[in-house]
Amino acid sequence: MDKKRNNICEIVCGIDTCSSDIAFCNGTKSARCKRLGKSFIVNMNEGQVDYVTSELQQNIFLRACPGSGKTEVLAIKVAFEKERWKLGHQGFAVLTFTNSAENEIINRIQCYLNKKLPYPHYIGTFTSWLHGYIANPFLHKITGYEGNEGDDKSIRLIESDSNSDFLNAYSSRYGYRELGRIKAHEFYMNYKTDEYTYCGVRSRNGNDILNDLLKQDEWREGDLKKLKQNFWKNGFCLYEDVEYLSCLLLNRHPEIAEMIAKRFPIIFVDECQDLSYVQLDILSHLLENGCKVHLIGDLNQAIYGFRHILPEDTREFIDSYDFKTLSLNENYRSCQSIVNASEYVVSNKNKIVGKNEEMVDSPLIALLYTKGKEKTVIDKFHSYVTAGKLCAEESRIIVRNNSLKNKLLGIKNQKQSFNTLEEMAQIIYLLKYENSVSDYKAAFSMLAKCIQRIFYKSSEHLNSNFFYKPKDIEMVEWKNTLSTIRNKLKEANQLTDFSISWGKWKIRLDEFIKQNICNLNSLSGCTYNLGVIRKGNKEKSIDETLFNKTGGNLDYAIETIHGCKGMSLDAVLFMSTYQASNDEHSGGYWRQWFDLQSIGEENRLAYVAFSRARYLLALGIPKPKAFGEADRQILERAGFKIIE
Repeated sequence: MDKKRNNICEIVCGIDTCSSDIAFCNGTKSARCKRLGKSFIVNMNEGQVDYVTSELQQNIFLRACPGSGKTEVLAIKVAFEKERWKLGHQGFAVLTFTNSAENEIINRIQCYLNKKLPYPHYIGTFTSWLHGYIANPFLHKITGYEGNEGDDKSIRLIESDSNSDFLNAYSSRYGYRELGRIKAHEFYMNYKTDEYTYCGVRSRNGNDILNDLLKQDEWREGDLKKLKQNFWKNGFCLYEDVEYLSCLLLNRHPEIAEMIAKRFPIIFVDECQDLSYVQLDILSHLLENGCKVHLIGDLNQAIYGFRHILPEDTREFIDSYDFKTLSLNENYRSCQSIVNASEYVVSNKNKIVGKNEEMVDSPLIALLYTKGKEKTVIDKFHSYVTAGKLCAEESRIIVRNNSLKNKLLGIKNQKQSFNTLEEMAQIIYLLKYENSVSDYKAAFSMLAKCIQRIFYKSSEHLNSNFFYKPKDIEMVEWKNTLSTIRNKLKEANQLTDFSISWGKWKIRLDEFIKQNICNLNSLSGCTYNLGVIRKGNKEKSIDETLFNKTGGNLDYAIETIHGCKGMSLDAVLFMSTYQASNDEHSGGYWRQWFDLQSIGEENRLAYVAFSRARYLLALGIPKPKAFGEADRQILERAGFKIIE
């Protein structure tokens, strides 16, 4: 075994070299190897070894292809460096972007330390770290927030779609056309462009309306500035506000940036392609004060353009600070055919090796369908999964957005304002058909918002990350309340008849809630308000207005592209919309995936969806009358076998 591997073995396992037989290994991590059935050190490829043993005190970009084992390698790197760490009150921060990714990293690191990563080190989401070490301790210096009665100056986060009554106090003095009197949580200052951005839900063209008015009336900028400052002074912020203010803070108070850089001299960022411009600016302040940063990720998986996250910003950051680039080019998830198709849609020139075996005769298939016949594609996909002896539970239908997902589930897409009764009907529908973790999460989050509106509408509350928890109730009690209500609704068969009118269904729901939910201790004394039926719907059936007969009761869980990130699946059916939307860059229509003239987010969306599959990648491709030989060639050039 080479010198680098021996070094890992000595530091992480406490022995000079790996045993040739793991059954007789006496290293401190032998249990890990026995669970894996092989030595994790011997099993690492050269790229993985190079990163684990790389110089900690330099900026590194670890470019990791899908299925490269980057999370495992990051865990080994963290364990390796922790064992060598000598600074008692300084530590490294390991940052990612979702709670599930955080939990995965925590568990992986624990496997190589035989315990949780201890203080002074930190593992968590970028947002949690920012709030814990910069925003909550220091933002009051520029917002003027004096804290609550207990002198707690922590930020209270509000979501842009909230319409709770207490937010009426933060409305503009003047109207903004269709937007009405705009509220402080419905806009933010874009740090990159230095312009106000509308993020509310009153109009799909809200940002254009706001920009037009700001150009037309110079005084409006001052109006919005005063409104925001009042919002901040009372301790409230959007997520975007927190990041914007944190940049201002580090600019105005460089001593704070210096202090944070000393507290965390090393920062690891997993899934670095999800870093926004403003987050990169925060990291730049720390870099300029001596901090070193390791970025781990794949810029081809940058798919959050709607949040203004662009891979070119990260690339410019990497180049500006002279990061050393290392690569993981072996994909242990997918067979070579799927790897080739994934690389094709982003015109990637890196030689990625697919290490998984090919289990089916045709790993790449394009299933053609006619309008309204999406279900036939799913049935055909199922036949291929069965014939290939693949695991249906480990397979998914992937869609670009919730519109197509709802269509397949049998839920009509609503382009109307939030309605509590309609949300409750959808919750009960999802509880009836749910067959995946994402279905459970979606229904639970919707339920949390509805219960908050029904019983705590006038009260101050937290955002969706905290399940809209009202201010005056403890989180444990709130979660328990929601779980109890969910279980009761799941058994409420009298509410699953959607053939009746909204008027009759509301009576049933009202009776059920009064008999089964209003008596819960956490809801006693609350003002009960079930909301109103949407105008014109009272005599219409729920099926007629909310659901359709073409979906529901599917054999496969449905994920959006953003929801499937990080998944490894036996088989994937990636469904195209029947026709392109007005947004030519939406990424929902199949021709956008294969447009190689200008690689953009629509290509990267396809790259993420394609690269989830291990053995079978199927595309649901619409076949209108205009589908011709040129379309066939597009699919065949990418390696797909066309199935009529």
